[in-house]
Amino acid sequence: MGKSSENLALSDKEIRIFASCAAGAGMLTGLLFYGKPLAGLVLTAGFVFFFPVYKKTVIEKKRSQRLVQFRDMLYSVSSSVSAGRTMGQALEESVDFWKSTYGPDDYIMKELDYMTRQIKEGNEKDSVVLRQFAERSGLEDAADFAAVYESCRITGGDLPKAINRATSIIGDKINLERELKTLMAQKRFESRIVMGSPFVLILLLKIIAPDYLKPMTETREGVMIMTFALGLMAAAVVMMERINNIEI
Repeated sequence: MGKSSENLALSDKEIRIFASCAAGAGMLTGLLFYGKPLAGLVLTAGFVFFFPVYKKTVIEKKRSQRLVQFRDMLYSVSSSVSAGRTMGQALEESVDFWKSTYGPDDYIMKELDYMTRQIKEGNEKDSVVLRQFAERSGLEDAADFAAVYESCRITGGDLPKAINRATSIIGDKINLERELKTLMAQKRFESRIVMGSPFVLILLLKIIAPDYLKPMTETREGVMIMTFALGLMAAAVVMMERINNIEI
């Protein structure tokens, strides 16, 4: 794996962010629903079970960012190859073309820099470099593009035409996926507002009429009702995430 590649796995910072949010949410829920810090500690441990949802969300966000940057790279590479450039030259020109849009720390710029050095300094075959990039990125579309390019090099096909066609198909697929994800992000945001409304309602009741909820936190029956309500809310969160999860 090249030094420029970024793993889709969560970083230490992202894990710490989840731990902090889980602790804060657990303590807040414990105080709101049970009025006891000890309940908050127990619920903090319960929020750990939402880690897979958080992990999937972060990884999907990284993947979406990589897809957009890969799509942009394809457009510039296709244009350069159509103008008679080799793949190595096309990748090098992409660095100059996109440096005004992306910074040196952006994923695609790191990869482009690494791939051009592999070809120029490491004397690697461009087909091998593209295949390795696809493996590092974890993008199915990148693997498809690398396969098309390698196939054309082996069979002696019309390389510019094949790359233009592959770029058009992959670009359309990525754009469609982004449009769907934009629509689903709106629905997901709306569902999370709905899920947060009980917390706001309980907080307002505690502020306006603190004695109103005392039976729910100081009696065994009340605690059981609160626990049952939390269980239903957790199940609703899982169901909403599954409903809003659409893959192309």
